[in-house]
Amino acid sequence: MKYLRIIDGEITYPYTIKQLYKDEKNVSFKSGMTKSDFEEWGVYEVTSTSRPTDYTKIVTEGTPILVSGSYQQVWNQVDATDEEISGSIELKWQLVREHRNTLLSETDWTQFQDSPITGSKLTEYQTYRQELRDITNNDNPFTLVWPTQPE
Repeated sequence: MKYLRIIDGEITYPYTIKQLYKDEKNVSFKSGMTKSDFEEWGVYEVTSTSRPTDYTKIVTEGTPILVSGSYQQVWNQVDATDEEISGSIELKWQLVREHRNTLLSETDWTQFQDSPITGSKLTEYQTYRQELRDITNNDNPFTLVWPTQPE
């Protein structure tokens, strides 16, 4: 759970319950504090939101905002430079290759001569494995559609 604390109109975020106990070391808090108990101390829960995944943007977490009575996590986005976009693409291709290699190694057994896979099922696995090897022929690693492993 994420929290923030407001003292004299100033927001501290992120914040933790442990930090509250440290900040108020002269206070003996009751056990089993509720959400409203923490709010009396200016500590509020922050509802998480999905982090944007646009690789052409630099995304940073901002200060939560109050929406309909609860604090919501906020994401700031600015356009990435060409160099930053290239770096993101390069990193994503590296992750794609690692994932692809894992998927290939998990199905290596289907290609051994003593494998119980034969006939059309063997052909399905061969096609699947070729599609995995060809995945890096795509233009954009962020828009890939991964092949489905045969059942």
